[in-house]
Amino acid sequence: MKPKLSLIILLLLLTPLLVCSQSPREKVKQGNQLYSEQKYDQALTNYQDALLSAPENQRIKFNVADTLYRKKKYEEAMQEFQKVIGTKELSLEQQSFFNMGNTFYRMGKLPDSILAYQQALKLNPNDMDAKYNLEFVRRKLKDQAQKQQQQQQNQQQQQKQEKKEQQQDQQKQEQQKQEQQQQQAQAQEKKDENKLSKEDAEQILNALKQDEKDTQKKRKMQATGPIIVEKDW
Repeated sequence: MKPKLSLIILLLLLTPLLVCSQSPREKVKQGNQLYSEQKYDQALTNYQDALLSAPENQRIKFNVADTLYRKKKYEEAMQEFQKVIGTKELSLEQQSFFNMGNTFYRMGKLPDSILAYQQALKLNPNDMDAKYNLEFVRRKLKDQAQKQQQQQQNQQQQQKQEKKEQQQDQQKQEQQKQEQQQQQAQAQEKKDENKLSKEDAEQILNALKQDEKDTQKKRKMQATGPIIVEKDW
């Protein structure tokens, strides 16, 4: 049997009122269920709605911060975790410092992460997770420092090698320039020698021609003598 139309309309009108009349505890409970299902957007909505009804509730603030952390909104999560610091509930404050350490780590702020874990351990020295995370971040920070130092040394070594290569290239260029100048000087000298040799050859040739003329002249003089007329006896 189908319900009457008027009854359906009444139920639809009452549904928002039932939702709005939920207590902060019920909203938090629903948020926790959604959180466990990794439905972080819906969980955050429930926590924020609950916080509107109970703005001084530190646990709800913590839940809001933790959900923002799960959504990887680390800046916003950090702001919400800091609101819980100073609460009278020391265990909640300790968890906030612990989560702040995680958040700082995700943000790449390792020194701040170490300080947060140390504060968490002051409130609960037996927190093994905080001890593990603290040592983990310390080792990572140390490794980063060593890596950075090694990179600086490698960079300095590379710069030194590049400077050495530049000096060698400059010396090589200067040497090549000197060799080129020497080659040019030798070529010019050879050219000058060839030029002088040509002039000398022409002088020698001219001298030979002159000697030949002189020789021919002497021969003529020797061939031409007094004509002896024999008497006709």
